[in-house]
Amino acid sequence: MKRRLSIAAKFFLTHLAIAGAALFLAGAVGFLIVRSFVMADADEALVAKARLVAETFRPLLAARPLPMAEIAEKGDLLGKMSDTRLTIVLPDGTVVADSAVGAAGVRGMENHAHRPEIRDALSGTLGFSQRRSITVRKEMRYAALPILGESEVIGAARAAVPSSDLAGRLWRITAVIWGTGFAALVLILAGAAWLARRITGPLAEMQAAAREMGSGNLSRTLQIRTGDEVEDMAEAMNRMASQLAITIGQLDAGKARLATMLASLSDGVIVVASDRTVRMMNRAAGTILDTSETMGEGRPYAEVIRLPQVLAFIDEWMRGGETKPRDISLQTREGDRTVRLSGTTVRYRGEAGADVLLTLRDTTEERRLSQIKSDFVSNASHELRTPLTNVRGYLEAFQDAIREGGTPEPAFIETAHANAIRMERLIDDLLELSRAESGATAIKKEETSLPAFLSRVGDLHRSAAERAGKTLEVAAGDGALRADIRKLALAVSNLVENAIKYGKDGGRITVSGKVEEETCVLEVADDGPGISTEHLPRLFERFYRVDKGRSRELGGTGLGLSIARHIVESHGGSIHVRSRLGEGTRFIIRLPMESA
Repeated sequence: MKRRLSIAAKFFLTHLAIAGAALFLAGAVGFLIVRSFVMADADEALVAKARLVAETFRPLLAARPLPMAEIAEKGDLLGKMSDTRLTIVLPDGTVVADSAVGAAGVRGMENHAHRPEIRDALSGTLGFSQRRSITVRKEMRYAALPILGESEVIGAARAAVPSSDLAGRLWRITAVIWGTGFAALVLILAGAAWLARRITGPLAEMQAAAREMGSGNLSRTLQIRTGDEVEDMAEAMNRMASQLAITIGQLDAGKARLATMLASLSDGVIVVASDRTVRMMNRAAGTILDTSETMGEGRPYAEVIRLPQVLAFIDEWMRGGETKPRDISLQTREGDRTVRLSGTTVRYRGEAGADVLLTLRDTTEERRLSQIKSDFVSNASHELRTPLTNVRGYLEAFQDAIREGGTPEPAFIETAHANAIRMERLIDDLLELSRAESGATAIKKEETSLPAFLSRVGDLHRSAAERAGKTLEVAAGDGALRADIRKLALAVSNLVENAIKYGKDGGRITVSGKVEEETCVLEVADDGPGISTEHLPRLFERFYRVDKGRSRELGGTGLGLSIARHIVESHGGSIHVRSRLGEGTRFIIRLPMESA
């Protein structure tokens, strides 16, 4: 059944058609009339200016010889004063004055005898034309009239203005006309709309409510009391909106929970739609792939992900393959990463295509910790096996000597005892390192003066330094130190012990400290052989030794610097080393004053 227009719609459309047609016709006629008036007014103004110029230049053109320079200068002056282009032309077409080019440029102008308005003026009548000027390269409106002598035409005076000025004036007036007409149309339509709303008020209210509900405002309710089917329909719409609000609220809550869960996951999650665009990407995926998770949604995955290995993995899934999880190495701005990729296909009811759910797990730290654990077990086993083997060997030699009735060599016992002490020191260092790394032992801060703390450390090692033939100096500035004195003394002592062990014979060891603004700086320096630059990055690793054989001979466990680093970091500070071969080594500890 063909739907008919309502009475209100017909009323509104009738007013719109009649008013629009009338105003359009009035506007078009008005435009033509105004255009005619504007052009006529412009021509009158140009003729008046040309007549004034003709009267001004008649005596000059009648003079003999012609004062060419005076004519050109006066024409230039009058043109500037009247803001009009003024031109004086002789009967043969020669231009003797033109305000557009000035007095200096008149001689270079071409003959104007064939210009339409000049031709009419030299023939004794008014001349008008509108054309593009070759001289000023603009569309101009011209008016010219003859300059009469006693018995003949002695020249032509021409006035001109740019057509754009006339057009601007015309369109300004036209804009007023059309603006007034448009305002009248708006008023007419407003009145028609008000009448139409009065007629179809209840239906219009239902239509507006339906649109609001469709845009998401389900709290809108209809208050229509007509006592007929329209009221029943309004109540049905209210019930429908209420039920939709409940359903959408449940869906939004589920979506929010899912988004929160995905955002909090440490694993990266990417959903690639069947049209090869990124449907969803969480923050962890953006971090792993070195991209923004918010900028990727809706874009092709090849534009979002620039890592060839990841793209190849997704391509295999998009082609319908069931690719097994794989580990890949990625280079990002934060360094090299090891990532485990896995995927699965997600199908939705009622959709032909399938999405690909890609998960990315950053296993870099897991692998690093696994490697550290493996290295630690290997190094600890190696460090313990050597002294245990020595103790066992010397005890067996001691046992053999007793079994054969001989006298055991005292050196065997001393060597076995030294190796036992070495194992005890290694175990003590391992326990200390374990406590430092786990944070099981609380830091007990107390305040002491910086000179007293450094003097205490120096006194602990001065005799050992003298036995090693080295000079130990303490240089402390003013200031107070607040820290776990026992632990911090252990960290500095480990640095001093290293300087005593590896410094050059007869060398100097300096333990110094000072307070710089909000930082306490402690430094242990020696003038020993120094450390090669390739060893510096790993110097604080457990069991790392620059010279493994010499370190063991001197009784080192390879854990002192690692213990020192953990103690300093537990105070919120940092420790760095500076060294060059042949220039000695400096260990620098920086502690913030709130922690120091």
